[in-house]
Amino acid sequence: MKRALFTSLLAGAAAAPRIASAQSAPTVIRLGTAPVESYALAFYGVDRGFFKAVNLDVQIQSFSGGGGVMTAAAGGALDIGCANVGAQANAYMRNLPFAMIAGGGNYSSSSPTTVLAVAKNSPFKTGKDLNGKTIGCSTLKDLQQVSVMKWVDANGGDSSTLKFLEIPVPEMAPALVAGRIDGACELEPSLTFAKNDIRIFGKCYDAISKTLTITTHFANKDWLDKNPAAAKAFIGAMRATAQWANKNQAAAAPILERISQIPASTVGVMNRVLFGESLDAATIQPVIDATAQYKFIPKTFNVSEMFWSQAKS
Repeated sequence: MKRALFTSLLAGAAAAPRIASAQSAPTVIRLGTAPVESYALAFYGVDRGFFKAVNLDVQIQSFSGGGGVMTAAAGGALDIGCANVGAQANAYMRNLPFAMIAGGGNYSSSSPTTVLAVAKNSPFKTGKDLNGKTIGCSTLKDLQQVSVMKWVDANGGDSSTLKFLEIPVPEMAPALVAGRIDGACELEPSLTFAKNDIRIFGKCYDAISKTLTITTHFANKDWLDKNPAAAKAFIGAMRATAQWANKNQAAAAPILERISQIPASTVGVMNRVLFGESLDAATIQPVIDATAQYKFIPKTFNVSEMFWSQAKS
């Protein structure tokens, strides 16, 4: 009897319909970015669950800046990265297999997060006063340096006489105060930290455009070819994240504080980055043109050539 009952139960179990998995395993994406606000969009997306909602497991690797991200992506260690537009233009001209797929941090003249600064007691008044002087930038031969050169030329100076020195952002204001440099491309939050020791000399990014794209997200073309559905899901999640971050800066603040180690008191008063909800050629092209104007790339080109064909807005 017991044996007959056991056999009957086994037969019933075998005949019962199997419950299908509601969702396949999430697609893993190796993403590189930096723990500063213009690079922070993916951190927000992970924290708020926007990637999880579209079945993506975005695993963030943190780098000190976009240069490290580009190097890791070129070596195949990343699927997607975030870097400034100037660095990506250089990569494009060198035929590296990358394509822009999603927006990133934007600059607006009405709430500048990057400026040209001098020491508070500096006698400088016009771009001409900087002729022959030394300017600090956190990264050379990209958007920061180009913007300073263009601003100086537009304000009576001669950018060809400038000397540029690469200095980490936290050391920029101390270098100004100590007189080791004469001017600096200052970024938030250092701009707020040092507000009592420095003064804003000019909105250098305005010399390129009053609204421009600082960073975008790019992907390896080989990964895009193999994972078009995941790429489209990523783009949609990034759009949703940008919309949330732009409308909820107060809610985003604790995430920024955690990843960047910026005190809450500073995040609460500093100018904040807005994010592009899609790739916008109109805010990227001026950066490409200025980079070419100052010979950091051989020539200008239509930025849409850098866009993944399925990501064009």
